[in-house]
Amino acid sequence: MSSAFAITIDLGLIRQAQSGDKGAFKAIYEAFEKPAYTLAYRICQGHDAARDVVQDSMLMIFRRIGQFRFEAPFWSWVRKVVANAALTHLRRNGEGQWAEVLIDDVTEDRSDGMGVQRDIETLFARLAPERRAVLWLYAVEGYSHREIGEMMDYTPSYSKSQLMRARRQLRRWWAPEEAMPDNLAREADDDND
Repeated sequence: MSSAFAITIDLGLIRQAQSGDKGAFKAIYEAFEKPAYTLAYRICQGHDAARDVVQDSMLMIFRRIGQFRFEAPFWSWVRKVVANAALTHLRRNGEGQWAEVLIDDVTEDRSDGMGVQRDIETLFARLAPERRAVLWLYAVEGYSHREIGEMMDYTPSYSKSQLMRARRQLRRWWAPEEAMPDNLAREADDDND
């Protein structure tokens, strides 16, 4: 699965932004606003928090765009800045204590595809913040456990254990007779460690 951040930006536009061209930066902002918001929302689980994270991360990108060295895709650098800003937001607001979240069974109607999507989103939102962040960064954004560990100031094995626990928790909450989507249900053992 490809990241929503995998947006090709003209290198000339990046160079213009590095030289202080606000119009170029505005074009970059507009290109990444939606994936940045989605990532921030999935980690922080709140519209206000997601908007704050987007604003903070875009300001950081604006201030530090001169440090971008064209050694990796620009979008991967932007994604990392947004992910780090979202994780910082969780820690700063006391959500970084990573308390276990327990829920009752979800009772929404699963008779159509939208019901299943709502169930997955409901269950995902009820994971402990750290588990939710690890699951999203790994399964959707494609980060390795090493990269996640570095972003969260933990070891890769800690990232693996949080992913395993998130998946186990989702399976337990999900009706046992129904299959979960493959990218959420696959085991944490992989070759991208």
